[in-house]
Amino acid sequence: MKTAKIKAAAFVLILTLLQLFPVFPVKADDEELWSYYDYGDGVVAVTLTDKTVESAEVPQKIDGKTVTMIEVDCFNGCENLKSVKIPDTITVIEDYSFYNCKNLESITIPKNVQNIGFQAFFGCFKLEEVNIPASVTEIEAYAFEGCNALTAIHVADSNPNYKDEDGILFDIEGKTLILYPSAKEGTSYSVPDGCTRVEEYAFMGCTHLESINIDNITELGRDAFYYCTSLKTIRIPDSITELEGSVFGNCNSMETIQLPANLRKIGSGCFYSCFMLKEIEIPETVTTIESNAFFNCASLKTIHLTKNVTEIGNYALGYCYTGNAEGEENEKPSKLPDFVVDAKDDTTAFAYCVTNEIKCTGGVTQGTVFIYIIIGVIVLAVVVTIALIIIQKRIQKRYELN
Repeated sequence: MKTAKIKAAAFVLILTLLQLFPVFPVKADDEELWSYYDYGDGVVAVTLTDKTVESAEVPQKIDGKTVTMIEVDCFNGCENLKSVKIPDTITVIEDYSFYNCKNLESITIPKNVQNIGFQAFFGCFKLEEVNIPASVTEIEAYAFEGCNALTAIHVADSNPNYKDEDGILFDIEGKTLILYPSAKEGTSYSVPDGCTRVEEYAFMGCTHLESINIDNITELGRDAFYYCTSLKTIRIPDSITELEGSVFGNCNSMETIQLPANLRKIGSGCFYSCFMLKEIEIPETVTTIESNAFFNCASLKTIHLTKNVTEIGNYALGYCYTGNAEGEENEKPSKLPDFVVDAKDDTTAFAYCVTNEIKCTGGVTQGTVFIYIIIGVIVLAVVVTIALIIIQKRIQKRYELN
């Protein structure tokens, strides 16, 4: 699967080439709903001209030319579209083809399709199941992200590149979990043996899952568990050294998490809006906490950071959004009133607290305060005892003199 950055760069390159060597859409004489691009070499792409339709049938031929591709943005924004019929002549479903088709309930991917493009079905909220034929050789990044009603992805047994396990999409070797359907039933899940990577956004929006076992994982994609609103607990294996992006962003039921012993970086927005997170132990190996990492963690009262933390981003600690009189969130971040950073006074964490006017112990923790109190009590007891002895001796001496 191509990364989003590579795909975005390629898309920019295509737009640049089109400016230099433009290929203009041609309005078909026999089809009012369709225009097309003839790219040559038998590649003919169609695009829909009326974005208000509720159903559509992609033509097999247009102006006598065989249609082989659904063009970029073909159905993008067709919010009324409920059903579409695609002919077997189609081999490519391009980027953003069905982007934000909010009412699309089902789709039949033809038997000759080889490529499903970047965010091709992104935001198809009512799409419940998808069948991937044997012909598909590439499903690009985020093709089915935001499909909140998706319960299963079924892959043909003879597909050489992909497979599904109980409706969950994997690469053919089972080493990479590509996508866990958002609406799949069940409150717990264990990544199977042999799977070592969780893809970017793989569990995004899985609102049923309360616990996930990823003990076998050695690679964890950015934003992997974004918006898993029911997720309460998870343990990150020690093989993971960096948490990229908003891995647990908006996991607002998260109560406990065990971070890996060798963790070095906590990414931007990593625990954004984890409202229920009350405590977290930051490993001593952590050196970087990026911007907004713990933003809006309203239940988190204290966090301990060592001198090894040398980089802390903007609003990483001690900030939240607060509501106004109308109950709406203020856009300007506010400080968490009871939040305290436990750090020594010669550290980056202490400097962050001074700059942002956030409470910091300066190295004095509750434990050390308790020890100081005990020592103080002992010292006071000794002083009082010595004073009593001295007073007693003076009284005795006066008595002897009299």
